[in-house]
Amino acid sequence: MGEADPTIIVILILFVALTMDVRYVFLYFVTRILTVNSATHSLIYICTALSKDLGLPGAHKFTAISLLDGKPFDRFDTDTPRKIPTTNWARQHLTTDYLDKGTQRLLDKQEWFGVTLDLMMTQMGHSVSEGDLHVLQWLHGCYGETNPTEERLRFVGGVNTYAYDGATVLKEYDSQYLRGECIDWLTRFVGYSTQELRERATVPDMYVFTRKASATTLTLICLASGFSTNTSAMRLMRNGRVLDTDDGLKVFDTLPNDDDTFQRRIAVDILPSDMGNFTCEVLEEVTGYHVVKHWRVGDRQTLPLCLVVACIVQKRRTGQNGGYYTRATSGLWRV
Repeated sequence: MGEADPTIIVILILFVALTMDVRYVFLYFVTRILTVNSATHSLIYICTALSKDLGLPGAHKFTAISLLDGKPFDRFDTDTPRKIPTTNWARQHLTTDYLDKGTQRLLDKQEWFGVTLDLMMTQMGHSVSEGDLHVLQWLHGCYGETNPTEERLRFVGGVNTYAYDGATVLKEYDSQYLRGECIDWLTRFVGYSTQELRERATVPDMYVFTRKASATTLTLICLASGFSTNTSAMRLMRNGRVLDTDDGLKVFDTLPNDDDTFQRRIAVDILPSDMGNFTCEVLEEVTGYHVVKHWRVGDRQTLPLCLVVACIVQKRRTGQNGGYYTRATSGLWRV
């Protein structure tokens, strides 16, 4: 059986091993990773030591994962005791010297975790012979936001926490490292990641259509899929005026596709007799794409949402792109 994705480690321990305390520590750590808004970036390191070998692919007695904005970009574990890049940008930009030094630090960390976990189990009255799984974790990293006055991200927070079976046993705040070197690495990694996004970005697909909401109402839906980040801006206009929540605009969560892109939709209820001209726009700041789709009186159609979703899936799988594009100063337009 092949090696599992590093994020599977969390799932395996969260749902297989499993005292409530162990669940708690993973939920806590995952929450801390994912609560990053669109203006903020994060560089987080997680080390996990287990008291016994689970005998499951991807679950190791010691694992270290580095995450940029919640996505793993390198890993280390007891079966592959070397810092290994796991994304294209990391494989391209992380130097041999960086990986060698990181490997040595993690070899030392692995030994320290083994000794410390044994000590914690002894202090808590736990033993390996009982058969229960015990977990020691370290969460360490920084959060930074874009700074309009300089290239370097501005420090907005950090974390440095050890936890045993879900209970925090040591919480420190290494402000000098987190405010300095950690933010420097975060700024550099965000630059690498953004460059890769721009190089592999594809023009998002966009659909504007209606479906019957009731006997007297239609729901006008704008659906965009295939953009590279989950921070794109989306708006719907009627006769040139931007609609908002006062107009009944509904904004849905951004969702991931299975090809590392994202999709999003917004909608508003209208009357079948509404003769307004509607326009939907998506602006993706990282790639510079500005995609526009019109829904005019003469080209209206009512479609089931499931049919549109099926069309999007087929296009993403086959690489088809419909529509006509023109280049503008603000990016690429689709009309």
